[in-house]
Amino acid sequence: MMRLDTAMIERFRQDGFLAFDSGISPHDIAALRRTLARLHDDKVGFEEGALFDAMGVDDGSAPARFPQILHPRSFAPELVASDFYRMARGIAEQLLGSAVRFKADISLMKPPRIGEATPWHQDEAFQDPAFDYDEVSFWLALQPVDEVNGCMAYIPGSHRGPVLPHGFPGGDARIHALECIGVFDPRDAVTIPLPAGGCVIHNQRTVHGAKPNASDSDRMAYVLIFDRIPTPAKVVRHFPWRAEHRTARARREREWRRNGGLLVHLWRQRKRVRLTSLGTLLFDMRRAVRAVRRMVVTG
Repeated sequence: MMRLDTAMIERFRQDGFLAFDSGISPHDIAALRRTLARLHDDKVGFEEGALFDAMGVDDGSAPARFPQILHPRSFAPELVASDFYRMARGIAEQLLGSAVRFKADISLMKPPRIGEATPWHQDEAFQDPAFDYDEVSFWLALQPVDEVNGCMAYIPGSHRGPVLPHGFPGGDARIHALECIGVFDPRDAVTIPLPAGGCVIHNQRTVHGAKPNASDSDRMAYVLIFDRIPTPAKVVRHFPWRAEHRTARARREREWRRNGGLLVHLWRQRKRVRLTSLGTLLFDMRRAVRAVRRMVVTG
């Protein structure tokens, strides 16, 4: 199973991202792609907010320009029995230590010709600024990717700075995606073309984005995210864009949870709870309580 050597770890720490050959067989890559394509084709998870268009208003009135599925393992549990999951967890433990947890998985699809660019952003901009985070995302190419179909691009060293101001593409708070409007130079970006099975990992603060898919085929990627338990932020921060966000995805998720989906969600997440770790258990319990309170307030 693929492991990082000392030089690769140092490069990741320095740049905030690292590309490498996952070593996963073409057969297994094809199997992952088939599984995720089936979920997209069947439109699984739409009513509960798991399937959404990250670059549209997501009301079903237009073809999805960047469909994503949150937690696709909920609909295809075999995903976490894959060589990719085992490899990613091992590398996450190298980078974050033995207390690492599996946080989330995401299926990304950019349709041919209409697949939108991914705006420059930092993943931490989506999260609660009351906490500090330590996480790593694994972006696996399920076919060759280049600048034509939208390979990833990163701003080296951007992870060593703060979370920059973010807004919404086109100023539309109904769009799920965020766009970095802070000061950085896109000319510093490093593009990362990959073969099928190539992988790139990045820190939660690394500024990154991708071009549109101008090819004639779907561009698909599978993302796994691992982290350590978030800790209370050392400095007070405010992410005003989070309060302004008004997405259809979030509305569908609230309604689904209010109508019994919360229990389904907690059951699906049960394997994330490490009963040997009191800190993880308490953090997950607090998140569950906050989810219930949000339903009551918004109801």
